[in-house]
Amino acid sequence: MSAGKITEKDIRLFMMDKPELNTLIRGVRWSPEEIDAAIAYAVSYYNESPPFIGGYTVETFPWKHTLLLGTAGHLLRSASINEASNNLAYSADNITVNDKDKADIFLRLGTQYWDEFKTNIQNMKVAQNIASCYGSSVSELYRLAR
Repeated sequence: MSAGKITEKDIRLFMMDKPELNTLIRGVRWSPEEIDAAIAYAVSYYNESPPFIGGYTVETFPWKHTLLLGTAGHLLRSASINEASNNLAYSADNITVNDKDKADIFLRLGTQYWDEFKTNIQNMKVAQNIASCYGSSVSELYRLAR
């Protein structure tokens, strides 16, 4: 049932976090450690959300796309904190620069991904709960719940 562990590369492709696309920051936005932590936080959120049906690790979490949504949501919401706390517009010679003004955009996107993640896991847990009572296929019940 496991879709396999999502990787740093999966997250970077999902979020378009490539050095050649990040011209202002000249590199990738998130470190491998930040990505690994965000994956772990998303799995932990699943495990700590009621109803407490089964528990997964980063390696065994069975829904890859849902985990991508949770990871992206966490990364973007965290980035919004950094952007907001480091936001400073400065001006010199009639040129104004504000390279840390994306807090609102990051927060909106992060919240959108996080909300979709939460909806998906709630539907999955409902399907798992029903399957444990009636013996139906979780994937079939999840499909019907959507």
